[in-house]
Amino acid sequence: MTQLPDDRGAELRELFFESAQELLQVLNEDALKLEKQPGDGETVRAIRRTVHTLKGDAAACGFRDLSEVAHELEDALALESAAVESSLAEVAFTAADTFGAMVAAYRQNVPPPSPEPLRKLISSLLSGTAPQEAAQKKPGNGSPAAPIPTEEEARSIQAALAKGKRVYIVSAQIDPHCAMPIAARHLLLGAVSEGGEVLGERSDIGSSANKRMWFWVATTLAPDRLAEKCRIPTVTVAVKVEAVKGAEAESTRIAEATAVAAAHASPAEKDSSSSVAGETESGAKPLPAGASGDNILRVDAERIDSVLNLVGELIIGKSMLQQTLQELTKRYPRETLRGRLADAIGFQARVLNDLQRSVMKIRMVPVEQLFRRFPRMARDVAKQCGRKVELEMSGQDTDLDKGLLDAISEPLTHVVRNAISHGIETPEERTRNGKPPHGTIRLNAYHQANQVTVEVIDDGRGIDVSRVKAKAIQQGLINAENSAALTEGEILELIFQPGFSTAEQITEVAGRGVGLDVVQSVLHRLKGTVEIETRVGQGTTFRLKLPLTLAIIKALLFRIEQRLYAVPLNSVAEISRAHESDLHQVGRHEVLQMRTQALSLVRLGRPPGDSDQQRSAKIFVLVIAMGDRRLGLIVDSLEGEEELVIKALDDQTVATDLVSGASILGDGRVVLILNLAAVIERSLRDRSGDAGQAPFGLLLTQADRLRLTLAHAGGQP
Repeated sequence: MTQLPDDRGAELRELFFESAQELLQVLNEDALKLEKQPGDGETVRAIRRTVHTLKGDAAACGFRDLSEVAHELEDALALESAAVESSLAEVAFTAADTFGAMVAAYRQNVPPPSPEPLRKLISSLLSGTAPQEAAQKKPGNGSPAAPIPTEEEARSIQAALAKGKRVYIVSAQIDPHCAMPIAARHLLLGAVSEGGEVLGERSDIGSSANKRMWFWVATTLAPDRLAEKCRIPTVTVAVKVEAVKGAEAESTRIAEATAVAAAHASPAEKDSSSSVAGETESGAKPLPAGASGDNILRVDAERIDSVLNLVGELIIGKSMLQQTLQELTKRYPRETLRGRLADAIGFQARVLNDLQRSVMKIRMVPVEQLFRRFPRMARDVAKQCGRKVELEMSGQDTDLDKGLLDAISEPLTHVVRNAISHGIETPEERTRNGKPPHGTIRLNAYHQANQVTVEVIDDGRGIDVSRVKAKAIQQGLINAENSAALTEGEILELIFQPGFSTAEQITEVAGRGVGLDVVQSVLHRLKGTVEIETRVGQGTTFRLKLPLTLAIIKALLFRIEQRLYAVPLNSVAEISRAHESDLHQVGRHEVLQMRTQALSLVRLGRPPGDSDQQRSAKIFVLVIAMGDRRLGLIVDSLEGEEELVIKALDDQTVATDLVSGASILGDGRVVLILNLAAVIERSLRDRSGDAGQAPFGLLLTQADRLRLTLAHAGGQP
């Protein structure tokens, strides 16, 4: 493996690693198309173009092993007889996996895996072309179908036609008794060159009994004269010359596809290939500037994060100025400069809001980038489980923060795998139940208020709630006494517990109880939620809800025992005022009668005493809506709304999962942001009788130590 030593080489390799992922994704998508429509010539040509681009990029970066095996695959795909092989889709899948493993090894600067398994498939593909060629022969036609010209050959054909030359394809069968086929090739090439300009050549080495060569020739000779030159005793036994039909249209189509690919190609490809879109010999004009891709700038995500962090600091500065203006107004109400200062601060706030929105849009990417990974994965998992699955996708244009998109990749993968292995029935079972043998899984994404919702919907067997409860009792996750009080939604929450599984047998994709617990833990960390809707025999919907961004939020500030906390404003459904005496104790938790429903409450502070004064004290209840769950948060007082810049906290800084981050107010105060998903989960555990849970007050006292640490550090978490 040859490495480029200079800085430009390092940059070129980074661009290659980025573009290679896109190329491999396209290769997987085309392989899926080919599997559904075997022998489709357009898809085969698309695969060959992708392999050709990957080969050129790898060669430019010095990755010789990858470049060589890609070249071998490209040559194999050039044969029309190989293109109709039923195993070609499997070869393409193996190529995508092999190339992906090699790219990953190059990125980690370790020796790449051996591509020999792929080379064996390529060899078997070539060796199996002879029977296919025989099937392709037409009545009265002694030669198989001609191969497909490459992009370079197509451009040469187009240029020759534009100059008024006639283009023929010469098909010559080598004498099977010829002892020196390599020498015969050179003799035949020399004879064809005498008759005109050779624009391309191809040889079929798949069968020792039927070696054949093809040449594209631009000439002024008549076809019979050209064929006469190619008839060499003891070398050729059959020669056929045909005009290239539709060469101009075919070459133009391939050239246009190549130009579009070059417009979106990586700089590595543009540097390593001479096929950059531009003025051709036939007078074709280059693509317009808007389609050339020159106006696209690749920027490292860390640079955008740095700019976003600076915007956050500016927002803190804006809050400080507004706080100062309020104090100035109170102290000097008649000061004439106060109005000018207020106008300046207002103007700065408007510009800052526009800047914030612009930076956030830069970080937004379409969900399509994530969805594109799943058709291949769903196909492989369905094959392992013996299922037939059709994957449908919608809402691919929905934008989501790049950091969140990367973070939910693993959880969404677990949900899709779970839907195939647990949800979709076998074809026989579906047929017995009056369903089509192919199950359907639909991925959908859409915006809802300040959230993005991603749904995984299947039409499988659904989730049997009674079976889930029985399994949970059997595995000791809940006890039988408290299980009767659990609602259906609370029982479904149990499938997210570590180690829980309803599978009867352990397989590669199911039964180990690892997967859905990752989904919930990651969603909680991202301040999101996951909901389940299911109907036995009809299907299940997993609904993942995420904030648009994790950087800046609108928050509601409140106090508990004189400590300042905040929650995202979009999670607060309503605010209610009540007295301590209005609360009722039901089992181990408190409830409040709100209109016609009883609202479960969570008290983050210490419970009140038994005195009449304490029982008559007024409190605020924040009604928190997380999906279909509603919970009341008891707080002492409200501080108002504020735009907060979230500062992430690591596990070593804070010891409780009830706090998801911190922020700094304009006056320098530190506010802790509660993780509502963790609060609700802990409340449900307390209600189900889970022992060993520390009280909320103690956990928040531990979190309050963080506040002191941040304050002593000058407000910089």
